[in-house]
Amino acid sequence: MNISNNRILIKSVGFGDTKMFIELNSKKVLTVPYSYTKKLENSNKNDLKDFTLIANGIGIHFNTIDEDISVAGIINDFGNETKRINISVGANFLDMADLYAKKHHISRSALIQKATLEYIASWWKFKLFLVICKKIGIYKKR
Repeated sequence: MNISNNRILIKSVGFGDTKMFIELNSKKVLTVPYSYTKKLENSNKNDLKDFTLIANGIGIHFNTIDEDISVAGIINDFGNETKRINISVGANFLDMADLYAKKHHISRSALIQKATLEYIASWWKFKLFLVICKKIGIYKKR
């Protein structure tokens, strides 16, 4: 991810129960746990919602708790966001993935990692994965 020359900027910020979601102008979303800093962790949602973007989006200043975080800092601390993805899938998908992985002599985690990385690179490649699953009979649309 290129963050030089402030090309990657924060577009919006959302707050969940345990983490914040930082939408970037690159259409990617960074998921940052409140445990990222002590001040964030010890804050309530109202404190966190009192923020301003720094320099049109290179970072966030939380006014009430006097804390600053930046896109560059988050990426530096967590690594490229494509390396840290949490996905939730249904058991039927995992069964399907197990069958496909077994047939092609790879592990389920290798299959899901490959499919996930391809999805990030191109939605169409993931779509192709589903088409293949349909053709070999391990995926049926409800």
